[in-house]
Amino acid sequence: MKKNSEEKKNFNFKAWWSKINEKSFMPLIWLTLLGVIVWIICPLVHLSRVWRIGLVFFIFNSYLSYQIGRIMQIRKLSYWWLLLFPVVFAIAVLIHFAKYNFLLCLVYLSFELFGLWHDDFYKEKK
Repeated sequence: MKKNSEEKKNFNFKAWWSKINEKSFMPLIWLTLLGVIVWIICPLVHLSRVWRIGLVFFIFNSYLSYQIGRIMQIRKLSYWWLLLFPVVFAIAVLIHFAKYNFLLCLVYLSFELFGLWHDDFYKEKK
């Protein structure tokens, strides 16, 4: 029992954090968390609804979605990761936003696919 309490005292947060960030999927989670943080901050700074939808939901989140697709291509991650950002956004829509924002889930999924297929659009077949 004493050994367990000593192990708890010797927990190295820095080593744990480094080990977590070595995972290939962590940038996807960090980008998704960045999107969630921006969604939370916008009403707190009294950003109007028009600016929030236009700037944050369309421009910023679409860019995040594209980057998620690029990271998936570079790190060769499973296609299931495509659903992370749209599903998290759908949960946020259920909790707080208007129902028409569900359409943005499809927009984000489309941008993720654009990022995933970035190099495959204009290649000529030989």
